[in-house]
Amino acid sequence: MQSKDIKSAGHRPINWRGMFFDGSMKVLLALTVVTGGLLWYLQGWEAVQKSLAEDFALIVDFTPRMAFAFIVAAMVTALVPRALIAQWLGEKSGMKGVAMATGAGAVTPGGPMIAFPLVAALSKAGSGRPALIAYLTSWEVLGFQRILIWELQFLGVELFSIRWLASVALPFIAAAISMWLPKEPQRDDPEVVEPDKGERR
Repeated sequence: MQSKDIKSAGHRPINWRGMFFDGSMKVLLALTVVTGGLLWYLQGWEAVQKSLAEDFALIVDFTPRMAFAFIVAAMVTALVPRALIAQWLGEKSGMKGVAMATGAGAVTPGGPMIAFPLVAALSKAGSGRPALIAYLTSWEVLGFQRILIWELQFLGVELFSIRWLASVALPFIAAAISMWLPKEPQRDDPEVVEPDKGERR
């Protein structure tokens, strides 16, 4: 059963056009051109070269980490059957899925290199939007690693306790709000039915 889930989880054709020509890429490209032009106009070509060199160093530093993070996230979701993910974290999992996602977000170690690839993989594996929103919110405001290393050390027990009690409901509130927000239909959704080619005129 699990082997079928693993086979069906992948082998999606890569949408190269959507990867490089979607709305977000167009905005990023425009911002790159505008900021680069301003930097060249105000500080000269040497400043542009220095900035590009620093950017390239960041790319070299972060790309391997992101690659391994995405590989680990994809393998984790491949190990867990898609039906099980949908059952526990899917759109119909309700408060049970939100609670599980909240707990998982609180105990997830590391920074964005771990959390965001995992969320992206879970989204493709069948996890519902409320659970994903609860996971990210919990990871941001209730993360145990951040609490132990930073908050208790710098804020003290009293201020941390007030902050934590004031924030503990936020993942559930964010998940509830996400349920009411409109959702863009995906091609994989059963509600999205494309017309038969024979019916097109």
